[in-house]
Amino acid sequence: MSRHVGVCNSHRSQALKTTRQVLVWEKRTGTDPISFGPLSTLYACLRPAGASIAIGQDSEGSGDTVGNVGTSDLSIRGALVSDLFTTGLASREACSISEGPSDPLCATVSTDTVRLFNLLTHRSLRQRLAAADVDYAYSPAGAIAWEAPTNPQTAATPLMLQAVSFDPSRLTEGRIETLDTGALGLSLRFTGLRLHWTNAGQPKSLVLSSQ
Repeated sequence: MSRHVGVCNSHRSQALKTTRQVLVWEKRTGTDPISFGPLSTLYACLRPAGASIAIGQDSEGSGDTVGNVGTSDLSIRGALVSDLFTTGLASREACSISEGPSDPLCATVSTDTVRLFNLLTHRSLRQRLAAADVDYAYSPAGAIAWEAPTNPQTAATPLMLQAVSFDPSRLTEGRIETLDTGALGLSLRFTGLRLHWTNAGQPKSLVLSSQ
């Protein structure tokens, strides 16, 4: 006798990532209005029969234009799903072609947002980063950290290291704090709530308070 396939598990053929508790799947949902290429939406649901919620989008390019939106860094821990959602990719590429790939202003025409979804409580949290392509780190224990230019008009250092803690169950966040400033390296990482980074080549760390 075949087992009943719940609402969530019915999307297994479209799965991008699965765990024992969660399924993330993708479906073509339209056309990118910028590149005119295919646009897909990413969904997440609790297995086996939970309802699906939209967690991001991906679009493909068409002709000489790249897709304008993208979802990356997909992570699942228990019922907590996180990703990095980027918009303005086509505008950033156009800026790089016209102004040169090293022009720091090109990073300001696109937007990176860390997005969190608790599938048990149906709560979500969105933390916009200071600029596109900055280094960032995420801890499912309850923290997000990222580097931000002190002057968006220049690519030179110093940079700011900013962080915010959040409650993983309720997805309520605290106040954004600036932890450090200087020649920050591309080395942000968390061990639990302990954030590790380097400044002028010297390793540093700090435990962020939980919410």
